[in-house]
Amino acid sequence: MATTRVDVVTPSGLLYSGQAEMVVCRATSGDIAFLANHMPYVGTLEAHPVRVVHPDGGPDELSFDVDGGFVEVNANHVVVLASTAGRQP
Repeated sequence: MATTRVDVVTPSGLLYSGQAEMVVCRATSGDIAFLANHMPYVGTLEAHPVRVVHPDGGPDELSFDVDGGFVEVNANHVVVLASTAGRQP
């Protein structure tokens, strides 16, 4: 399965960095999912959980509560920039 690198970053530092099969978030234009090699994208995030779906062999999914921010996709790398974020159990 193809993967993409994902980083979840807040002003206090890097919250998560790793590989994912898919990243799902809610932009102001609606829900969007990023798979490997997605075209470049920049968007504004709404306060909503961001889901990181792991590739085969890892845990099923991680979820982060994000209080708005931005998402950028470029060169098979998804960066979530959030003013605040916390990992859901």
